[in-house]
Formats: sequence, structure tokens, C-alpha cells
Amino acid sequence: MGILRRRTTSRRAAGKDPVAAFWQWWADDGEDLLTTATRAGDFDAYVDVVTRRVKAIARGLEWETRAGTDAEHALCVSSGGDPSLRPIAERWYRASPPRTRRWEFIPARSAKPDMLDSTITYRGRTFDLSRTKVHVATTPAGYGFMVSVHNPGFTGQWDDEYGLCVLMLEWLLGEDDVERWVRRIDCIAYDVVDSIPASELPDRVAALARTLPEPGWLLMQGTLGGGETILVRVLRPLRWIDHPRFDLHTALRASFEADAQGLPTPESSEALDGLEDALVRAMGARGMLVAVESSKGIRTFHFYSDSEDQNGRDVLDSAAREHPTVSARHVLDPGWKKVQDFA
Repeated sequence: MGILRRRTTSRRAAGKDPVAAFWQWWADDGEDLLTTATRAGDFDAYVDVVTRRVKAIARGLEWETRAGTDAEHALCVSSGGDPSLRPIAERWYRASPPRTRRWEFIPARSAKPDMLDSTITYRGRTFDLSRTKVHVATTPAGYGFMVSVHNPGFTGQWDDEYGLCVLMLEWLLGEDDVERWVRRIDCIAYDVVDSIPASELPDRVAALARTLPEPGWLLMQGTLGGGETILVRVLRPLRWIDHPRFDLHTALRASFEADAQGLPTPESSEALDGLEDALVRAMGARGMLVAVESSKGIRTFHFYSDSEDQNGRDVLDSAAREHPTVSARHVLDPGWKKVQDFA
């Protein structure tokens, strides 16, 4: 596995895109090197070389090779569960060449459920993973699970064992599906009532996925601390992992003529709806609207887009320039923390 460095503005400005440099190296030498070394099982021949190449992209990324699904080998560059790195892994993947007979490329670890049939040594301790059990509880909102993981080898040394719990869930579900479906992970030293073999967890996830409605809008109403009414319209499910490139949050704030509750009058509502429709059309596939909140004479549109796509940002900045009552504020937010209160 390698440790990679996030690209800096100065390097991009100088035309030294490390993602492009990586794929140029791959075309020149890398593919042949990794193919020969992987087939021979000679890991020392390429670990340092690949690590140096990916180190320029972002510190904290992890990489590995594994057997491919539609090719002989797969090269994975993973965020290691860090939301701030997932968009970078996605950009690396989207810049990759087409799959060949020898190599395919993935931006997150895929599931390897057969690993739960093995005995492994982790941080100097041995664990029989086949004896792992999990307790699964659905979250109150119903869009994911809280998972407690038990293995007879656990002793309560959570700093060491938590990492193994995450690793086992990634082997069962794949890295992205852990983020997509697991809201909380606990390590437990003692088995509990209603636990199930860990190998049954993917079926539980698949069953929940089948019961969920298609993504859609949910309307909520509440009261702020000062007693003012707030209306929120939010996209459900609200999951950043389904759109890993969209790491830039834009809060587009539009003031409006309000009624006694601080909500839009009918005339204001019509104008705001028109603004929303125009923005969504202009953004197109470059970004998405995920939440809208209205209170105290202000409507805030919460957009996400790719921070490396200036055109998406320009759509929202243009709206702010053209409408004196509209302002736009951008901030990097790869894990969509700005809208988690609405999740």
C-alpha cells in the first residue's frame, strides 16, 4: 500500500498533474512492470516504485493489487475510508485507460467475502475470522445499519480491534457499501442475543436495499430556537458516496418577501421556484441540488459539485452576480457534513 500526497495549487498551475503523470508512467513502463512482478509474486520489485508514483497525488491514499473480475489483475487506489480522499481516488479512476485483458482499475476496495473463512494475524494477534458474528440494527431513519462486530479473539482493546472490524466489513460489503449502509461500527468482546454469522450481513444489506423507495424529496417543517418556522426539502437518501466527485458545497442564499412566519409569500415562492428550476437546468450533470431550507426571509439552496470543475461553480456564481438578492458561498465538503442535519 502507498501513501499519497494531495495535489497542490502550485503543482497544478505549473501543469504537473500527478494523476496524468501516473497514467503516463503506466503507459510507458508501469503496466509491464506490475504485470511481470505480480505474475512472479515479486512484490519488492514494484512496491516502492508504485508508492513513489502515487505519493504525489494525495497523502493518505492506499493502493493494492488483487485478482481482477474482468481482467487478470486489478489495481485499486483507495481512500481508506477517508471522505476527503474519495474524490481524488475517483478522479484517478476516471482518468484511467480502458480495461485490458491484463488490468482493470477500481477506486475503492471491492468485497472479498471469502476472507471471512480464513485465520489471519492482525497487529501481532491471531483471529479466526470464520467465528465472527454481528448484531445488526436498522437506523431510526431506516436507510442504514448500526453494526456491532464480535470475534472470540476480541479483548476490548478497541484501538487495535476497531481497525479489524472495519476491515472485515469492507471484505464483506466492499469499501463503498460500508460507507453507504453502515452508519455506526462497534467492536464487542462478548456475543449478544440476536447476533448472526458475519457472512449473512450482505444478505441483510441487500434485503434493506430492496425495500427502500427510489430517491426522492422529503418535506419537513420545524421550529428554530427563536420560535421561527423553518421548512426543509431534502433529497433522500442523502449519501455522498453515491456521488463521490461532488466535494464542493455551495450555499446559494436568496432573500425573499416573507409572511408573518418568515416563509415566502405566494409571489415570492413562485419566483424562488423559477430560480431553482433555472439553476438545476444550468448545472445539469455538473452538480446536484440536495436540500433547500427556508426561514426568516432567506431560502438556502444546498448544491454539490466537483471542486475541479470550474464551470459548475461558475453557474452558481453567475446567479449571484445577476440577482442582487442572491449570494453564493463555496466550501470543500467531501463528506457532505454541511447537510447532515437533514439526513
